[in-house]
Amino acid sequence: MTDLIITNGDQAADLLKQAGIGDMVLPWRDVLHEGPVPDADDMLFAKIRAATLADGHVMTSAQIQKGMTARLELMRNHQQFDRIALWFEHDLYDQLQILQVLDMLSRFNRINNVTIVQSPAYLGMQPVDKLARIAELSLPVLDRMFAFASRTWKAYVSGSPEAINEIRKDPIPGFPFMGQALLRLLQELPGPDGLSRTERQILYRLNRGVNRPGMLFAQVLNMEEAAFLGDWSFFRILSSLQFCPRPVLTGLPQNFKPRIFKDGDQRKEFITSQLHVTDFGKRLLDGKADYIAENGLHRWWGGTELTTANHWRWDDESGTLTHHRAS
Repeated sequence: MTDLIITNGDQAADLLKQAGIGDMVLPWRDVLHEGPVPDADDMLFAKIRAATLADGHVMTSAQIQKGMTARLELMRNHQQFDRIALWFEHDLYDQLQILQVLDMLSRFNRINNVTIVQSPAYLGMQPVDKLARIAELSLPVLDRMFAFASRTWKAYVSGSPEAINEIRKDPIPGFPFMGQALLRLLQELPGPDGLSRTERQILYRLNRGVNRPGMLFAQVLNMEEAAFLGDWSFFRILSSLQFCPRPVLTGLPQNFKPRIFKDGDQRKEFITSQLHVTDFGKRLLDGKADYIAENGLHRWWGGTELTTANHWRWDDESGTLTHHRAS
């Protein structure tokens, strides 16, 4: 019997290899809560995602697209594997990857001999000898789970936040962490103040004295039910709050780029810089300002383009979603 293991990234993949679990381990490398996630054929999807993920220094678009093309070919040739086992975690990063992987397998007519491990602990942080215990969480992926994954993935890449909000309200078959993950996804939409939950948490912690980017990253992660942001993602968001028309904070030496971390001096200068909340940031904290009204908006939420003139806002207190469109 030949087994393929699919997991959330290189760190988890390396541990699974060390533990001797599976004949081949495929790390799924994509940050699906960032940038455009389009409703497109597989090759165009890979091209768009590669352009989104590339930074031009650590990884180029061509390198990322090459890896995604190889991944796609492996998935198309799934028949060479007797069993396919998914190993993923409970956080938003992983739950979105589960949707994509299962949708792809379903489209390639691979719905037999597929199992899934959904770990409540971070796989990359586990000792190798504990992975055998985590393997006991393995369950078969049932037809209704494939159907749910495809429906939800389609809603994310081609629908709107309304579609995801409706899906999360219904019973979710076989995915114990998916409901919370979809809620967390909605919380990354602008709120009534124009800030996402992550942006709001940054401002909250900074205003309470956590004023070094490195420590701020750790403290913001501690505010999550299931931490999902990597450091690069966090520092990009942090930078966007300073390098905008009406800054929320000051003190960063430069706008974050991954190449900074290739230079020890620049890295140290960035993560130890001393930040301060601006007067505008304090007004946001007091609920007396709107971030989007001052800075505009243009970013992606899955396949949905959010702009100043056309976007959705999520009110976490009331649990309501509203569409804002300029008249």
